[in-house]
Amino acid sequence: MEKSVPGQSPRNSVTLVRWTKKPGQDPVARLVLFSIVGLLLCLVLMAFLPGLRSFGAVALFTAFFAVILTAPTVSSQRGFTQGLTRRVNETIVEVTGRSGDRLSVKQFRGLVKSGERLYLPVSGVQGLSLHVERAPILEKNAPEKFSAVFTVIPPDNGTASFDRLVAAAIGPGPGSSTSIET
Repeated sequence: MEKSVPGQSPRNSVTLVRWTKKPGQDPVARLVLFSIVGLLLCLVLMAFLPGLRSFGAVALFTAFFAVILTAPTVSSQRGFTQGLTRRVNETIVEVTGRSGDRLSVKQFRGLVKSGERLYLPVSGVQGLSLHVERAPILEKNAPEKFSAVFTVIPPDNGTASFDRLVAAAIGPGPGSSTSIET
C-alpha cells in the first residue's frame, strides 16, 4: 500500500458499499457485558442451587453464559464482513479483469481500520485506488458510517496519454486503419 493522493475530487469516485456500525456491536464489549450479567445471575441462583457455591462453578457459569450469548454476534459480524468483502472483490475483478487482485477478509478489515488506499492496475496501468472512508461523527453514541470507495487517479504524465491508452484498449484490433489523434 502506498501513500494517499491528496486533492482527489469526488466526481472521480464511485462508492461500492455503504454500511453502518452501531455502538455496542463490538463482540468484546458484549462479552464483558454478558459476563457481568452472568455473574449477577449466578449470585442469585446460589441461593437456590448449592452446587453453584464454589469459585470454579461461578467462573464456569459466567464464562459459558457470556460465550453462548456472544457467539451469535460474532457469527453475524463475520458473515457481514465476508459479504462486504465478496461484493468489493466482485467489483475489483470486474474492473481490473484480474482475479489475483482480490482481497482477503483480513486485508479488507485492515483497510477499514487503517483507512489506507490500495492501488489497483487497470490493464497494467495504475489508475484505480480503493479505500474505506469513515464518515465524521458528531454525536457521542451515533452509529459509525463507512463507505468502500473506488477513486480514479489519472497518471502522472497527464490525462491525454491515459485517454489514448483507454481508446487503444477499447478500439478496433491491430491492422485496422483507425488512428488516434492527440
